[in-house]
Amino acid sequence: MNKELLLKVDSALNFSVNTQIKEQLKWLIGLGEIVPGDMLPSANQMADILGLNRNTVNLVYTQLRDEGFFAMQKGRGTQVLDSSKVEVLKKGRQPMHQLVTRTIEEAAAQGIPLVDFFISGLAYTLLQQSDAAVHLQILFIECKGHDHLFYRQEIERVTKAEVKTIFLEDLAITDSTMIEALESSNVIITTLNHSAEVKKLFSRYEKKMYVIGATTEMSLLLGIARIKPESHVGFVCLGKEGGQWMANSIRDAGITQIHSHALGIDDREKLLGGIKKLDKVYASPAVFKELKTIDPDKVELYPMALEKSSENLLIDLSDDFMKQI
Repeated sequence: MNKELLLKVDSALNFSVNTQIKEQLKWLIGLGEIVPGDMLPSANQMADILGLNRNTVNLVYTQLRDEGFFAMQKGRGTQVLDSSKVEVLKKGRQPMHQLVTRTIEEAAAQGIPLVDFFISGLAYTLLQQSDAAVHLQILFIECKGHDHLFYRQEIERVTKAEVKTIFLEDLAITDSTMIEALESSNVIITTLNHSAEVKKLFSRYEKKMYVIGATTEMSLLLGIARIKPESHVGFVCLGKEGGQWMANSIRDAGITQIHSHALGIDDREKLLGGIKKLDKVYASPAVFKELKTIDPDKVELYPMALEKSSENLLIDLSDDFMKQI
């Protein structure tokens, strides 16, 4: 990318460096300074420019990917997406830009410090919110290999809550990320795959934790049971861990006549080589669209569903929260 991104961070501000970088990048997208197809500097390059830790930049890129603004591919870098989310952002930021510009000019004319003005303005906005605007705040913990997008969407669907995703890989690196996320959340939710690890990480914090799980739809099990014995079948997710969970679910259902292979889209070279050798490929919802373009004849969706007990748990959690406000 040839464009120079004039981002800044100010450790004296009362909101995190992560938020500062993320919101500046969203402004650059909204104003057309960076456009769909543009490649972002690598995490290492951006960290060097800003004098930050690489993991901080990685977290921002990951959050913007989850919000639908960026695509991240191992070996290819981080790219601005041509997506509906980007279009909505651009349409919303144009009138906002005009309003903010006028406000900055008026505040400067009156000698009002801009940072103080906007931070106090945010606080005043919070004071004006009614009780109806209060939402359940959920911290969702998952690894990058599983289909965390599916779980997040299901949590949002059932609870109508505001969900923040934090990855275990990032928590193992910095404790500040954990503390910041905890302070703004009412409860923690994780998946059965990582419940023991998350409980250990958060054992010293007074925060309720809930564990949810996913199941495989019966229609898929019936379809795989009919596959020719000794066929080589691939199960692909965001990472190999997720693909292994998919393969294990098939095995646990008693389907053992096939040779299962777990793959992750994060290892693209191995993935492309594997697809050529496989007889059939099942892709999780997060990667299905991309894999379908690679080999439409081999690739099928691996449909997932939230366990009924997990859905009931989320419903109860949401109802309990609403009773308290």
